[in-house]
Amino acid sequence: MRPCTFHCQVLLVVGLLPLSVSAYTVAPNHLTLRPVGGDSSAFLQLENKGVKAAAVELTIDEHHKDIDGQTINGKEAGDDFIIYPAQLVMVPGDEASVQVRWIGEPALDLERAYTLVAREVPIPRKSVEESEHTAGIHLDVTVLTNYEVRIYVTPPGAQPKVVVESVTERPPLAGHGAAEPGQLEVILANRGTAHQVLSNMTLVLTPLGPAGTPLASNTVTLTAKDIPAMNKHLLVGDRRRLVFPRPAGLPAGPIRAALSE
Repeated sequence: MRPCTFHCQVLLVVGLLPLSVSAYTVAPNHLTLRPVGGDSSAFLQLENKGVKAAAVELTIDEHHKDIDGQTINGKEAGDDFIIYPAQLVMVPGDEASVQVRWIGEPALDLERAYTLVAREVPIPRKSVEESEHTAGIHLDVTVLTNYEVRIYVTPPGAQPKVVVESVTERPPLAGHGAAEPGQLEVILANRGTAHQVLSNMTLVLTPLGPAGTPLASNTVTLTAKDIPAMNKHLLVGDRRRLVFPRPAGLPAGPIRAALSE
């Protein structure tokens, strides 16, 4: 019986995965560039820590998020950058530097965000030799790894300005009894000129008395651990919807919400 050979490719997108999963690494995971001057260029460091050669190609797209913090695929942005080299092959132990240079609009009023993807591509290999003395199935598995690097092109003086746009109380989730606490929906808006890392901030909820007086003794402070949508950044001009159970220590009635660092 002649043996059969199957080739299988497995793709890993590296974000929270340990570095040991990948044959190669990319650092850092984000870059901040200026529209003009020496700081309009920076370098990524790639290293092949595996035992096989790694072929990598780099591309860049606009970066957007929806109101719930989910990434939206943006259009290709290669015309605004020089990435050199954009393709490379690294043998085991190799280290390489990749330059990322902004060549787009030199006068920006607002920060722009992009995602650079370092994509591992398969290297063609000679077919496995068939032997008359070998029977069964040969399974050849190739694990390919992608890295995402956030690129911000930030004009001098740009700063985030995140405000609480609204606070709304939602009824308990369907299937839950009336005794269950409802949910709060808080809408944030970034009216500044640069992105804000929300994971570094806290959301302060203060109940209001009958005359609208803050009841400071009943204030509740929540962090990104309490509200998953705060584990992401808020881009310029974007809004973010935070939905979470009404904290048990928060009295019924109207609420004032504010962000704090």
